[in-house]
Amino acid sequence: MRQDPFNKDHHLCTKLDEYHVDIPDFPMKASRWERFVNFLTSPAKDPLESLISTADGVMLLKVAPIIGTVAWAFIQAFLFL
Repeated sequence: MRQDPFNKDHHLCTKLDEYHVDIPDFPMKASRWERFVNFLTSPAKDPLESLISTADGVMLLKVAPIIGTVAWAFIQAFLFL
């Protein structure tokens, strides 16, 4: 596979030689600031995704605040009696 397939066609080879592309120099390694910014802008994992994907998880997300509120009310009632 070391042979160049474009060498066989002279017309195509001359057309490809007409185009010159200047590739600018750029640093291959990102600076600390760029790495820090990339870290801050990367998407975060949703911690509730495993609960939302199941029917039981959705029900838990609906019922958990109600249970928490009732538990908090009982704790306050027992502390102030």
